[in-house]
Amino acid sequence: MPIPATRNGKAMKTVSALQLLPIAAGLVLVAPAGAQEAKLSISRADCLRAVHHQPAAGVAYKPETEIRGRKFAPADVDSGLKIDLPEVFEFNVTRDVNYYLGKPEKDAEAAEAAANAAKKAQEAADQAETAASAAESLASRSQALVAIEDASAAVSALSDERDALLAAYNSNPKNNANKAKYEAADAALTSAQNTLTTAETAYAAGTYDTATSTAATAVSTVTDAGVSVSASSATSTAAVSSSSSAASSARAAADSADGSVNSATKANETASAASNAQSVAAEAAVIAADEAVQGAQTLYDTAVAAYKADPGNATKRSAVETASTALTSAETALSSAQSAAASGDATTALAQAESAVEAAADAGYAEDADVTALRTTASDLASTASTAGTEATAASTADTEAKAAYKEAASVPNMQLNLGTVRFNVKTGELFFNGKPMNGAQSEEVLAKCRELLGRRR
Repeated sequence: MPIPATRNGKAMKTVSALQLLPIAAGLVLVAPAGAQEAKLSISRADCLRAVHHQPAAGVAYKPETEIRGRKFAPADVDSGLKIDLPEVFEFNVTRDVNYYLGKPEKDAEAAEAAANAAKKAQEAADQAETAASAAESLASRSQALVAIEDASAAVSALSDERDALLAAYNSNPKNNANKAKYEAADAALTSAQNTLTTAETAYAAGTYDTATSTAATAVSTVTDAGVSVSASSATSTAAVSSSSSAASSARAAADSADGSVNSATKANETASAASNAQSVAAEAAVIAADEAVQGAQTLYDTAVAAYKADPGNATKRSAVETASTALTSAETALSSAQSAAASGDATTALAQAESAVEAAADAGYAEDADVTALRTTASDLASTASTAGTEATAASTADTEAKAAYKEAASVPNMQLNLGTVRFNVKTGELFFNGKPMNGAQSEEVLAKCRELLGRRR
């Protein structure tokens, strides 16, 4: 509350408790030698710094009043926004108790764990995309390889049919019907051969979808010529179907991993993409093993035919026995590869495919370069899928750790300690904390001293 200072009984200036606070820190308590009580030392200059000048009544500005004292209407009549503020403001002084219980540190650890989980999840999703793309490529390549095998078998069948019609025509050159059949078969064979060549060229260029569709056209040309054909191998056809399905699943999982914002979902979908990619690699191994079995079977059939033509030839009999053993071993390896592929075990399937190739080689089988390349690509995919699986596991672990960190952070209670209430009177300048004045006893002594100093004559 302002305290008037007088001089000769006249009001001069006023001093408030709050005005004295800035100089309170500079006051000196002086205690003479041997004294029992310290005295406050304050100068007149100190007091003058704490007061404010009060101008004469005729000098101070008066709203809506001209220089001669006549009143006039305010410029903002009924146009200003008026807000009635309270004279007293109160607010609580609080402190978070959880600050002392390690809450900030736990929150920071949880945030760091979440960031790590998000990072791992994205790395996993990126690897899922790599695995899915490689799986799609290998599945397409496997399908094209088998499609060309089927087309080759169909063209071979049409060639045999054309040769038979040629023989019939040569036996009776005057038979126009035989001539027409032969010419039609020969034209169809030429067309199918050209189409097959185009498919093989597309395969070599890596445009596997084109190779597959073109090979299918070659087969259609053969069937349109009246020659009945079937898949060259039911085993390889089934493997292609499974491979295509797994590749589609890998793609769906990779897209889901990429599109999700949930770390756990990214991890799970990456694991799915990796698993399906492994299946694609395993099915390619089955195709390679089946090729070895087909090769061994052909060698065995050839050896048997040669032995039948010369049953007394011990060498030819030995060749039959060798081919039979090779064929049996290759078939066993193929069966093992199929079992591994059924469980998505690409590593075992590839190992069994290699065993089938080695067994068939004992009978004279030489793996085609395209099939060798297929196995190599399958091995690369298996490695890529394995990496994706590892990334998925790491992402899942990081997500679990992040959830645990957040759970631990949440276990720290959110509590606040209310230290007290501050009450401030805008009109009087009074300031209280928990009902006690914040200016204290020393400020009252300063006020008394300043009254005394400012009341003296200069």
